[in-house]
Amino acid sequence: MGQTITKLTLGLLVVLLTACAWFLWKGQSQPAASQVSERYRVTDSAGRQVEIPRRPERVIVLNASSLELFYAVGGTVVGRPSTEALPQAVKEAVAAVPAVGSTPNPNLEQIVTLKPDLILGVNMPFHHNLIPVLDQAGIPILLQSLENYQHVIDTLQFYGDLAGKPEQAAAVIGKIQSRYQSIIDKNKNRPAPKVVVIWGSPESFHMATSRSFTGDLVKRLGAVNLGDQGDDGQSHMGYVPLSMEYIAKQNPDKILLITHSPDDKVSDKFSNELAGHPAWRGLKAVATNQVHRLPYKLFAVNPGTQVDEAMSILAGHLYPEVAE
Repeated sequence: MGQTITKLTLGLLVVLLTACAWFLWKGQSQPAASQVSERYRVTDSAGRQVEIPRRPERVIVLNASSLELFYAVGGTVVGRPSTEALPQAVKEAVAAVPAVGSTPNPNLEQIVTLKPDLILGVNMPFHHNLIPVLDQAGIPILLQSLENYQHVIDTLQFYGDLAGKPEQAAAVIGKIQSRYQSIIDKNKNRPAPKVVVIWGSPESFHMATSRSFTGDLVKRLGAVNLGDQGDDGQSHMGYVPLSMEYIAKQNPDKILLITHSPDDKVSDKFSNELAGHPAWRGLKAVATNQVHRLPYKLFAVNPGTQVDEAMSILAGHLYPEVAE
């Protein structure tokens, strides 16, 4: 009788231990799986409500700025854009990742083949055109705009959440904001120079308004952006057509030149069309040698986490007497 009770007790104990082990295993494995598969809705820069994974595992990024920001907070990708506009560290990190075409011309067939669970694109027509096919394939794409300093900060925080590394994102943001505040404090309450930011491409020249990335930084540094005053009611635009007559009338203290490409085509156009214009030679900025060409990798594209470096360069041109 005693042996029978002992056997029953042992049998019940084994069953209980087995059940406990099963529940413990289930309790440990299920939340991780459900967290990865959990989806939620976000609004992108195009105003679209998009359902995305909370922790995407196969991300494709279609532009250099977003790729640099995503890697800065510890994210990884399965597809990337064909571009040279990346910091060296990011170039090396993504060297083995398949390229899916240039930002304006992504390879849709290759993108679908990589089976992404999230695509990070830009709010431009060439990425809007991808939506119908991607919707049919069940692949979400976020169309984003990085138009100013605050967008960079907000995007870093968002990417940190996507990558599951909010602490790393907070550290990156803290470093940028500390440097930003130092530059602002050093240059505040100074006489505001009149500035024109010229965006040059092989086809045309435009003035950057405060709705552009560089224009936003110029405004934050306290300068007067002549592009905002010469936009003829187009203040919602990032760039407006350049008028040499308007520039001559306003007579800027500083001229900042951004070229659309790193080659010499824009430089030749600048020399022939702007520098050769009769009104150009009479400008105060020209006479005082205050025409500055801004670095391509920091200003032709969004500088991402290097935004503090871009601000430092701008501050040096706007306020050389207090530049670091």
